[in-house]
Amino acid sequence: MPPIDLKPRSAVIAALVLSGLVGPTPSIARPADDAVDERVFVGYLFGRPDDLDFSLYTHLCHAFVTADESGRIRPSRNVPDADLTRRAHEEGVKVLLSLGGWGWDEQFAAIAADPDAEDRYVEAVLTLVDENDYDGIDFDWEYPDTEQEVEGFERISRRFRAGIDAIGRRKGRPMLLTMAASSNPGTLRWLRTEFLLEVMDWVNVMTYDFAGDWTDYAGHHSPLFASSKVPGGRRPSTEATMRYLLDERMMPADRLAVGIPLYGRGFAVSEPYALTEDAPELPIPRGNYTNLHRLLLEEGWSRIWDEETRTPWLVAPDRSIVIGYDDAESVTLKTQWAIDRGFRGVFFWQVAADRLPDGGHPLQEAARKAFTGR
Repeated sequence: MPPIDLKPRSAVIAALVLSGLVGPTPSIARPADDAVDERVFVGYLFGRPDDLDFSLYTHLCHAFVTADESGRIRPSRNVPDADLTRRAHEEGVKVLLSLGGWGWDEQFAAIAADPDAEDRYVEAVLTLVDENDYDGIDFDWEYPDTEQEVEGFERISRRFRAGIDAIGRRKGRPMLLTMAASSNPGTLRWLRTEFLLEVMDWVNVMTYDFAGDWTDYAGHHSPLFASSKVPGGRRPSTEATMRYLLDERMMPADRLAVGIPLYGRGFAVSEPYALTEDAPELPIPRGNYTNLHRLLLEEGWSRIWDEETRTPWLVAPDRSIVIGYDDAESVTLKTQWAIDRGFRGVFFWQVAADRLPDGGHPLQEAARKAFTGR
């Protein structure tokens, strides 16, 4: 696969201005000049922050804060956590407060449609960031996909931007605003390039879940490159999504982070890319890497490598189930690919999913080695 032709950020902005896709670079364009070259190695922390290896990360996204339709924050045992931010800061790691996540689209839409709810929500979130010493916000509205929702998403994001920047000025440090974005161009089209460059420090592109129980074939859910075996016309991949954002949406590479899943997705078929229409209803093993590693070592499952997609598969001993997943080899390749092509970095969902009984995180450790070059 030929390398992506990356233009310098200044050339990209100039091209956008000339094409009419954006106006002159806004005075609050992100990121600040001294942060452009900062690479990121981000972990999404979902659940209790036990036994975290802070040395792996530059940033953590602490997930999730949720709210009801009136903008009132829902209680959570795990988020926010001032002790987490304190310990992370001692290790030189920044922590962002993640909002929403999958399944909270309707609540966000309702909040944005009610000015009182929006005021209540924005104020509550900024208070959590300030009082618990987070380094910013990761806004995971999945996904604004109507004109009204996009208008609300952009308005709330700008309010978050102004609010965290005010907190940062008071605390004497820069603050961050990021978001999680779909890997599907049909969903990504709702996000305006001008807005992203104006407001977001970078975008976490969820380059996974390309296949699953919603597809009619057993595809790998996070291929680096597309497979010629995928039936039909559209052959999704990490590379295809990132190329779309660079070439068609003119997003600078240094404003995009590549998503790497620490889990797999399985199908009750005998081989990868088989059609699933007549597949039997079999229990699929848990997909987190911790369990997949056990299947490989203890349950007689076999690993096969897909050279075309640069990702592995697990096959059950009786060939009744196949699982597409990532292992140390594939995450090393993905991370090196992302760095070589100038992307801001990589991120992982979610950090506990590759934890082994000995306390190691073999996938994230392999990716970190590729990230640092040592």
